[in-house]
Amino acid sequence: MCATVTGPGVPPVRVHSLSTAGQAGFVDLHNPSQAPVDLAGWSVESCSGPARDLLVELPAGTVLPPRGHLRIAGLDRAHDGLPRVTVAEVAGEGVALLDQRGALVDRVATAPGSPCRERDAARSCAGTATAPSRDDNSTDTDDNRADFTCASHPEDTGGTARSG
Repeated sequence: MCATVTGPGVPPVRVHSLSTAGQAGFVDLHNPSQAPVDLAGWSVESCSGPARDLLVELPAGTVLPPRGHLRIAGLDRAHDGLPRVTVAEVAGEGVALLDQRGALVDRVATAPGSPCRERDAARSCAGTATAPSRDDNSTDTDDNRADFTCASHPEDTGGTARSG
């Protein structure tokens, strides 16, 4: 059985890190819970200015195991060992994660006026070797500046997602 809700106000899946570097960009989703989560029909939206546009809708059979990661990656993103869904590019200034009902689960942005930010925007990271990332547990206080620090791109330490 797959979890869909872990408790009031506690999302079962979080945006763990992101790089909005276009075709080399990525969004890393993380399931910090102890139960698998069925991501079929979930979507990620990209924010640019005041607009939110669909980046990807996850296909049937996409299941994120306990403590697992799933990378949504642009076409030019080098394969880093994480299970992935490929998109043309990850651009803009942030992303929003929505469940299969369209309810907002999590969001992060590096621009203060972005509709994808939670309270204060996360800091932008210089260069391409680091990206705004949460800690190993993907702690979420609903304040992007407090939750995200510039870190080297995370590695999968807790299982793999499967699709289909």
